[in-house]
Amino acid sequence: MKIELQDLEDCVKKISVEVPLEKVKAEKNAMLGEIAKSAQIPGFRKGKVPRAVLEKRYGKSLFSDAAQKLIDGAFRNAVESNDLKPIGEPLVDNIIIQEDQPLSFTATVETLPKIELKNVDGYKFTKKISNIKEGEVEKVISNIQQRHARHEPVENRAAQDGDYVTVDYSATKNGQKIKPLSGDAREIHLSKGDMLGEVFNNVIGMNKGEEKSFDAKLPKEFPDPELSETTVTFNIKVSEIKVLILPDLDDSFAKEVSEFDTIKDLKNDLTSSLEKRNMSMADGRLRDEIMSKLIKDNSFELPPRMVQNQTDIIAQRTEHQLTSQGVDMDQSKVDKDKFLEKCKEDAIREIKEQIIISAHAQMVKIEVSQEELESEVEKMATMFGQSVEQTRQQLSQSKGFEGLHLKLITDKTFNDIVEKVKVEEKFVEDANE
Repeated sequence: MKIELQDLEDCVKKISVEVPLEKVKAEKNAMLGEIAKSAQIPGFRKGKVPRAVLEKRYGKSLFSDAAQKLIDGAFRNAVESNDLKPIGEPLVDNIIIQEDQPLSFTATVETLPKIELKNVDGYKFTKKISNIKEGEVEKVISNIQQRHARHEPVENRAAQDGDYVTVDYSATKNGQKIKPLSGDAREIHLSKGDMLGEVFNNVIGMNKGEEKSFDAKLPKEFPDPELSETTVTFNIKVSEIKVLILPDLDDSFAKEVSEFDTIKDLKNDLTSSLEKRNMSMADGRLRDEIMSKLIKDNSFELPPRMVQNQTDIIAQRTEHQLTSQGVDMDQSKVDKDKFLEKCKEDAIREIKEQIIISAHAQMVKIEVSQEELESEVEKMATMFGQSVEQTRQQLSQSKGFEGLHLKLITDKTFNDIVEKVKVEEKFVEDANE
């Protein structure tokens, strides 16, 4: 069998194969022999059909089947003998199958690039860790306080800034009701930053049961372009006025909203959580910085189809996320060319990271034991609040074990890289600046 390998471009190989006619005939005869054992043709006993009859009935299809089997085997042989690592299915063409000629074909394949990673010893990085900002813990406490606040009705006074007012309201233009600006029994927060200035100014000072009509100019950003920057008439009736009552920030509050007995312990726990968050973000930035350095110092090309496939996956994933957030890609002002260009950049980055991690893992012989895999399954079960067996079944059904194994390999490999480089920790006011 003749095999020729040609480099079309980086990561794209063309394999030309010729299989001797004798081997094709031998494969066809072997198949014919198998059929002869069980063939049932009227007028002949099972297994006693003359070869000439079988040849006449099955000859052409058997020759094609034999050729296909030989193509598959010859391709595998060519890949193994040239130590190729093909990605995806090959593009097989220029197939010549004739009774009196050798079988020949070409196969174009994309392969993973062969890289020799540069030694990371001596690499130096700074892990910048953000300090907790002044007032940050108090802000978190305030948010918790807001979530546990209660609304209490107020009597004998008019609506004030900061109140929660229940209203029936409607807006009209030339006598026509504007549905997006109309509603019944809606509770609104009287805050100048959250509503039209004219509406805020007119509701302030209204009493329970009072009704008022007034004109207000809609903003330029109003969704309906026909109403943008036009004046409409509002009619508002106040049915209830409530004030927000915040709980006291004391030990009783801590017991109610957490597992802690004192407000001091709650604040200490929040401080610890913010420190862990900042450290996790610092680890993420360090990982990006290390991988950027490795990508820069280990230049290699990528298979075009692999890049395109990953670009498509990222684009679909991003579009799905945007759709779930209510963004319509077709009607939005997103520049699709720039969007796809960004998806391609992300795809190239992801693939290069995977290849570098894989190369380092092979170089230092990183492995994941069954015990480590089981330990991770147990952690997942605890996180999801279900049994280990349920988690294991879910992973098996969704091929999740492959992803879990890859995650563990990736994490162990990156940790090995981090151990080999020099990392200085530095606390700063804001690591993102």
